[in-house]
Amino acid sequence: MQKLDKNSIFQGNLILVNQNYPLRCTIAAKNLCPAFKYQSEILMQRESAVMLNKLLRELNKGVSEEINNFIVGVSGYRTKSEQEEIFDDSLKENGREFTEKYVAFPDQSEHQTGLAIDLAENREEIDFIRPKFPYQGICQKFRIKMADFGFIERYKKEKQKITKIGAEPWHFRYVGVPHAEIMQRYGMALEEYIVWLKQFSFPDHSFTWWKGDREFKIGYVKAEETLTKIDLSQYGEQGQEDKKDDLAEGEELPDIQISGNNVDGFIITYAQ
Repeated sequence: MQKLDKNSIFQGNLILVNQNYPLRCTIAAKNLCPAFKYQSEILMQRESAVMLNKLLRELNKGVSEEINNFIVGVSGYRTKSEQEEIFDDSLKENGREFTEKYVAFPDQSEHQTGLAIDLAENREEIDFIRPKFPYQGICQKFRIKMADFGFIERYKKEKQKITKIGAEPWHFRYVGVPHAEIMQRYGMALEEYIVWLKQFSFPDHSFTWWKGDREFKIGYVKAEETLTKIDLSQYGEQGQEDKKDDLAEGEELPDIQISGNNVDGFIITYAQ
């Protein structure tokens, strides 16, 4: 029996962080690691960094030069104080309208989760707030492959009314496999996906998704007032969902993963 306390709602790959649902938990330093081989200062949550590197290696296949010569990191994990500084600096330089469109308020930024990465096409000059990541060339190849590795383009132009953030073609968010594929297939922003999943109660009415020959069962569990108990005994080894924090470069993700949604419950993902 898996027992989850109230704080568990605010942790996991599928947490929704925005104006309505600010960040409630900070990521432990031990769960952060460099997102790029040649940019050790840019950090991400360990699992998302591993999957980003797998994606970049996939893009490197058949390419004479390393992909890092074409795609570079701009910003990954940020502390609250770093987000405050970026927001305040943008207010001074760009004004409130621009800043609120492209820079999240502190504790409303996905960068504080360690699950978000801003990327840029490698150029002599790169704008930190709005880097160029065009819908063509190697950047578009990244987008075509990204869902297979758990990434989504978080802030699309057509979803601005929902996300309350301007279009950011450079900002990518790790939500995990197969959630990125499902969101892409159905054209959902994360805000929409979190609501959509609530119709699939775990375990009796879970949503089924096939990725190759692997079947995924995905379901929602509403959080109890203090302690939420979830019976995972029929799904194999209990507790293995915690192993993702120690995911090594060559390892696969665990069969069972639990993520809070930062709203009111949990999303269970079981692969077989």
